[in-house]
Amino acid sequence: MATLERIRSKGGILVAIFIGFALFAFIMMDFMGSGDAMFQRGQTELANINGTSIDIQDFQRRVSEIEEFTKLNRGVNSLSAEEVNSIRDQAWEELVITTLLKERYEQLGIEVTSAELMDMVTGNNIHPSIRQHPLFMNQQTGSFDPQQVVNFLMAKDQDPTANFYWSVMEKQLLQEQHRVKYDNILRWGMYIPSLWQEKEIKSRTRVTDFDYLRARTLTISDDEVSLTDREIENYYNNNKDRFKQEASRAIEYVRFQVTPTDEDIKRAEDWIKDMIDDFSHPETDAEQFVNLNSDEPFSGRYHRPQEFSSQIEDFVLTSSPGDVYGPYREDESFKAARLVDVSQIPDSVRASHILIQEPTQQQSHQLADSLISIINAGESFADLARDYSMDQGSAINGGDLGWFREGMMVEPFSNAAFTSNIGDVVKTETEYGIHIIYVQNQSRPVTKYQVATLAREITYSSQTYQNVYSKATRFAANSQTADNFASTAEEEGYNIRSASNIGINDRSVGNIENSRELVRWVYEAEPGEMSQVLEFEDQFVVANLVSKTEKGVEPLSNVRAQIESVLLREKKADLLAERLKEFKDEGLNLTEIATKVEGDISFAEEISFETRQIPGAGIEPGLSGLAAHSPLNQIAGPVKGNNGVYLIQVTNEYDKEVDENSLRQEFMQLISTKTNQQLPEWIKDKAEIEDKRFNFY
Repeated sequence: MATLERIRSKGGILVAIFIGFALFAFIMMDFMGSGDAMFQRGQTELANINGTSIDIQDFQRRVSEIEEFTKLNRGVNSLSAEEVNSIRDQAWEELVITTLLKERYEQLGIEVTSAELMDMVTGNNIHPSIRQHPLFMNQQTGSFDPQQVVNFLMAKDQDPTANFYWSVMEKQLLQEQHRVKYDNILRWGMYIPSLWQEKEIKSRTRVTDFDYLRARTLTISDDEVSLTDREIENYYNNNKDRFKQEASRAIEYVRFQVTPTDEDIKRAEDWIKDMIDDFSHPETDAEQFVNLNSDEPFSGRYHRPQEFSSQIEDFVLTSSPGDVYGPYREDESFKAARLVDVSQIPDSVRASHILIQEPTQQQSHQLADSLISIINAGESFADLARDYSMDQGSAINGGDLGWFREGMMVEPFSNAAFTSNIGDVVKTETEYGIHIIYVQNQSRPVTKYQVATLAREITYSSQTYQNVYSKATRFAANSQTADNFASTAEEEGYNIRSASNIGINDRSVGNIENSRELVRWVYEAEPGEMSQVLEFEDQFVVANLVSKTEKGVEPLSNVRAQIESVLLREKKADLLAERLKEFKDEGLNLTEIATKVEGDISFAEEISFETRQIPGAGIEPGLSGLAAHSPLNQIAGPVKGNNGVYLIQVTNEYDKEVDENSLRQEFMQLISTKTNQQLPEWIKDKAEIEDKRFNFY
């Protein structure tokens, strides 16, 4: 139990360390569905990756485990829909990569032995994730303690939560070690030829100043170049990878927003007016009344006057406890404010605490009371915090939390710290457990006010909802074709919105939140088909499927104009390069050539081979590469760049010292970096992945 509470108390740190572990580790296991029949497997197959069948139940079980792991780390009971969707998406990406990598591990015979694993945990090569984990820190020194690992491993079987954590850590370590071995094989199987390295090093030792002439393709008219159908078709056939597309849909839709009517607004205002007498009664407990009746809970915080809204700031300053102001409208609510108390409260407090988390609440209170008695008898608060506090982050510092302002801590803790006196030792209870608080110091007290706010949100009624729904159904009934959809919207004054590039696994369309049902519909419909009325929270949608695009290579007709633009630009650049070469061979200088090609001349200085940004030209690596190898005071080129075709004349050169060993290490690091960055996309691109998540989520 102690380990469980300790893990919970360190939720914030553990999330940072382990959330990536969980997403990567839980999906390591074999996901192959093994149903009794092909029919059953087909019904529950989430994906097929190079012939490996992924069963929805196995995948969802892993996702659920990740969700529970995340909730435990964060100390919460639930996750938002957005967080769950994010976890599912990340789990999918990791599933694809780990499944494909597993194939390669098996092909290459890559294994990680139990001895290697133990060496990473308790041996001579402790993994950083173990060495940096707060569970394995010495509470006195704050540094890694190998004995803490041994103690954890010996005790984990007695604590399901500890066992759960260890399974995550162990699987992650195994997966990471597999990947390290695989990356090493790839890295040592690749090399940069020594001749290339020598040429690269030599290039980097030279720094130049140069004049350059830029000729722009815009000066070549379309009439001067021509394209044939064969050239366009050849380019398309040779570059089909550039024209790959994912499945997508495009729609038009009309949205019907359900918003409060004037009657709904008046109903909220009348409710506040009816409640003010009871709220104002001297015998009414303001906190209890608000918590029982208000749409906003009571906050016990004390505030400076300027921290209140401008509507009640003057009321707070000129009223006495018990006075009530309202009703008034603020944001989307009608409110009434009652001044509860005026007190001298500091702006900031420095305090220490001991967090108690025993198996039961009664045991926690008993231990807290005993410790308070010992502290009042003269025992060191800091020593007791180091020995007993479950908040290991502050326990190392004797429980010291430093200075904090009101509102930075959870409310019960904050109230206790700010309403006590310097030197007080008090006890309070929060969602994290029982706290013993020692108030070390406080800033100068200032006048602050406690206000109870009775609020009634302005919401639409069921009748308002029904009226909007009726409008939507009437529109849908009158919009059975694309033409009717447009004409009916125009006649009734509805704005037609559009959304394109809707992916099969998207969860929202445009600004319609949580509209997965609409995405499902667009992938089941055919162009020209109209949807029924779809409901999304406080709005209704009627949609028209305009077009659909299937996964594959875009047809030539769709990309012809794009190809023509590329080829025309290349032909114009080739034509410019020919002309520049002719003028250079004739012995003309840069100024004379610039006049003939309507070009411009600029100057660049201190340019080396690795320079990418050329002043006045933009990102032109070809230009810096040409300068690195051009003779002094001679016109060199032409070279085609991103923003034109260039000639250069080097006017000055300098030698720059380079560390050859560092450069060679840089070359090897470049290989390693490119391998790590490009490998996941490369293996996915070469794989056959059938994604069926659409059928389940």
